[in-house]
Amino acid sequence: MIAKLVLITTAALLASAPRALSFPPRVAHAASPARTAASPPSIGATSTSSSVTSLGASSNEPHLRPRPRPPSKSTTDPNFLQRIRLRLGFAKGLRERVVHKYFHGVDTKNIPQIVECFEADGAIIRDVCSLSNRDASYEDVGKLVAPEFLGERCREFLAAHPDAKVMFHYSPTCGRGRNNNWVYAHWYETGAWSGESGGIRPDGSPLNVQGQTRFLVNDDLKIEEIVITRTFSRWEEMLIKGGG
Repeated sequence: MIAKLVLITTAALLASAPRALSFPPRVAHAASPARTAASPPSIGATSTSSSVTSLGASSNEPHLRPRPRPPSKSTTDPNFLQRIRLRLGFAKGLRERVVHKYFHGVDTKNIPQIVECFEADGAIIRDVCSLSNRDASYEDVGKLVAPEFLGERCREFLAAHPDAKVMFHYSPTCGRGRNNNWVYAHWYETGAWSGESGGIRPDGSPLNVQGQTRFLVNDDLKIEEIVITRTFSRWEEMLIKGGG
């Protein structure tokens, strides 16, 4: 009898107050004027699509920035509150800025800035597209290299392509989840092979390379591991053939 009375009372409440218990309707986002069939979205357009959210973006900034952002003080000297948030698995925007700092260093030919992005004891590099790693497993392709070595490699590449510019199809974005410290980026570089480097003379061929790279950024805002999937420039192909 009591259970029946409870059911009747609940039904009466639902019938008398439908608005209080109903959920607000979904609001469809209006399409941007720039996003039409005749005019596809530009790389730097602001996005409201779920693709940004699906990668766990923590900031309000769109992750379709076409160019690397310059370094900020927070990436080299985070304040007390930022350090706490990093230890708790948050502050993903700071980890993204470290990767921006790395690409900005490449873009501006700032080798010390590139070196500063990595752990002093070295970083693990997994170049899964390297020809020397063709028959190796994922676990076996990782190599611990010093930051200075990475900086020197960048210097050689930039000497061969002095006008190289870094652009993003999808700019650095930290994965979702409290302890997911991987930052993902889909980048490409433009320019030309116009400089001599590694003992190889230039042939003037265009620089047209791209890759998708993920960076493991630790709580000290240093890159400690990189996994690279990429294409190679003509200069790099010649360097590999020569055993460089």
